Amino acid sequence: MTSIDRQLKSAEPLIAGARPGSGWLAAGLVLAVWSAILISFRSHVAMVLEAWETLPSHAHGYVVLLIVGYLLWNKRPQLQGLACRPSWKGLAALALAGLLAMLGEMVSVAAVVQFSIVFMLFCAVWAVAGDRVARVTLGPLSFLLFAVPFGVEALPVLMNWTADATVLALRYTGVPVFQEGRNFVIPSGQWSVIEACGGIRYLLTSVFIGAVFAYLTYTHLYKRALFMVWAVVMPLVANWVRAYVIVMVAHLTNNEWGLGMSHLTLGWVIFGLAIFASFAVGARWRDPLPVLPPPQPQGPSSPMAVVVAASVLAAVIPFAWHGMAAAMEGQGDSRAPLLRLDALTSLEQDTSATNGIRPEFQGARAVHQATYRYKGEPVDVYVAYYRNQRQGAELVSVFNRLEPSHDWNWSISSHVSRNSPTVPEVRLEGYVKGDRHAAVYHFYWVNGTTTTSDAGSKVLEMISRLRGRGDDAAAITITAYSTDNLEAAQIKTEAFAAEHLAGLLADLSRTAAAGR
Repeated sequence: MTSIDRQLKSAEPLIAGARPGSGWLAAGLVLAVWSAILISFRSHVAMVLEAWETLPSHAHGYVVLLIVGYLLWNKRPQLQGLACRPSWKGLAALALAGLLAMLGEMVSVAAVVQFSIVFMLFCAVWAVAGDRVARVTLGPLSFLLFAVPFGVEALPVLMNWTADATVLALRYTGVPVFQEGRNFVIPSGQWSVIEACGGIRYLLTSVFIGAVFAYLTYTHLYKRALFMVWAVVMPLVANWVRAYVIVMVAHLTNNEWGLGMSHLTLGWVIFGLAIFASFAVGARWRDPLPVLPPPQPQGPSSPMAVVVAASVLAAVIPFAWHGMAAAMEGQGDSRAPLLRLDALTSLEQDTSATNGIRPEFQGARAVHQATYRYKGEPVDVYVAYYRNQRQGAELVSVFNRLEPSHDWNWSISSHVSRNSPTVPEVRLEGYVKGDRHAAVYHFYWVNGTTTTSDAGSKVLEMISRLRGRGDDAAAITITAYSTDNLEAAQIKTEAFAAEHLAGLLADLSRTAAAGR
């Protein structure tokens, strides 16, 4: 790197057309546009900073900023000789990124807005400084994507994989196992794969570190891609090995080791060894530093008035999109919805029932939670109704929980197809507490349409808003219980849904119509 920097510095006098101080002017204008972007979407920037402080899986956020700053500083010799020529293509890309951020704000998808902010930061460089500067800074600025707190949605899948891989390894090594979802029992005790065992922190940390290593070590695209694939596969396998080793250590020592602090320490030791081995092997195929061609003469920078005008326009774009999103959010009915579920009035309520599944959806404008007697058995019905959704008060959120108390052990999750035109599919969640099984039917209702998909509900909400029909939506759960098994509980849940669900959806449609 040192020899390349010297070549570049010695070649700087050969570069023509860049006025003295024009580089610093362009840098200052880019920083001003960046400030406008961050200020206009400041609530989402604050959410990112909060995630860095509170989520262990994203504690590397500040390190990302240091890495980006370091890589940009190393690009300084290449940037100093480039002419500043604003790009209309960059302005168009900035406008499109702002549109994406506005749509993300409309449906309260923080990740979409935050990724769009990163794209806008890059497009600001492109719009103000021009094509050549954008190409040079693309690599360093790409690492800002790792600053966005994403990936938590994959945690349930990772937990399932960890449980299945651990059980498979135990059976392969001769340990008898009884598995029910993420819970399994071996002769020495009972185990459960919880969120901390999912490996999301290992995965996100590995992908970030692997991306930095691949960028600094390789110049061939295929090598970078192969190492990034390994950076994804390695932490998954390492977490499975960690889980298996911990269970086996506890099993062989009669649960004297493998629990408590040794549980955490052993996990990080295994992950650290895997990272070190990956770097040691990957460095053997290091690419030599590229020999940069001699700098080509540059034409003159654009006039000062053009550069300033492009910067002002680039700074206005994010404020305009954010303002449009705020205006559309204010179009809905601010009154609290009157949630009347006439379809359930004929059922007898069981006011004494307390030991059941009690979902918790934050920020709902109206909530109906009750236990009914259906054919002599208790059935829980929960409806969380949303209107004028915003961050922290939205239908789909990582903070919403079907079983927030953690008194029930999760056992299974699947999608169930139903012979119904109104609700053709539901999500089945199974829980166990002692000898009692709970079968939970769960789905979303968005202005007359049902879905089990988190992303699908957001798309439906966006379409409904663009059509001027508001964003009325609801989360619906129906839970029945059995002391026999989960299948028996599901039969009861399905029977209740087949008889009362159509009427319940009609009540929700009337509630939405009354608010228009």
